[in-house]
Amino acid sequence: MVHELDEGLPLEKVKDFSLEELLGMAIKAEMGARRFYESLAERIEIGSLKEKIEWLASEEGKHEALLRKMYESMFPGKEILFPKEHIGPELKPVARELNSAQDIIELIRWAMRAEEIAAHFYEEIEKIVETDDRKRLMRYLSDMEKGHYYTLRAEYELLLDWEMYSQMMHVGP
Repeated sequence: MVHELDEGLPLEKVKDFSLEELLGMAIKAEMGARRFYESLAERIEIGSLKEKIEWLASEEGKHEALLRKMYESMFPGKEILFPKEHIGPELKPVARELNSAQDIIELIRWAMRAEEIAAHFYEEIEKIVETDDRKRLMRYLSDMEKGHYYTLRAEYELLLDWEMYSQMMHVGP
């Protein structure tokens, strides 16, 4: 069992929540992803992988800021509603020691899944929001999450062949 992941509700449940609740879920998910990546980066010693994970943490922070701005414009003066439930996996900070490549591979595999579902989640919200600028923002976030998935997937595939990965790390940029 992966302690850093809470499975959450299936994507089809999006229709059971208000837009305000969905935005709250999205903000909470971006906060969780940022903390997950920050804590993962602290435990990784492979320089180039650590840099990519730190970059992902930074990206998630930017997404959170964009979503907070959107929430404020749609629900002025309201405190953000963070529902207990969430759609798709929710990443939690890594608190354990990572003793092997397998530990890292497992966490990256779950992060890939979370990024993939996040991309679909934003596609679903795009269908709900009414203005073109909000639709564009949801499309942008969806595309960014897909990019995160492919960044992680490239690292994941290299980690599967640890020997090749360690050789590449000594070759240079």
